[in-house]
Amino acid sequence: MLNPSKSDCIKILSAASELTDDSMLPLDHGRLGLSRNTMLAAAAFLIERACFRAHQQGDGHYAVGALSLQGRLRLDQLSNG
Repeated sequence: MLNPSKSDCIKILSAASELTDDSMLPLDHGRLGLSRNTMLAAAAFLIERACFRAHQQGDGHYAVGALSLQGRLRLDQLSNG
């Protein structure tokens, strides 16, 4: 698995930080400004680290829910550290 860059993770976490509790964000590499491969690598990396309250995966597409406590901490760490 590729190691995602800090900026790729920040883009996904920032987008998910705007969600309400029950909504889901379909991850679209074009909308996030990432290549498909880097978006998939970053999404998988963040999902494995429990950064979202919920996630869905199917046919190479991801949707993520609001940030978990771990996700908020990781976003703060990546943004400020």
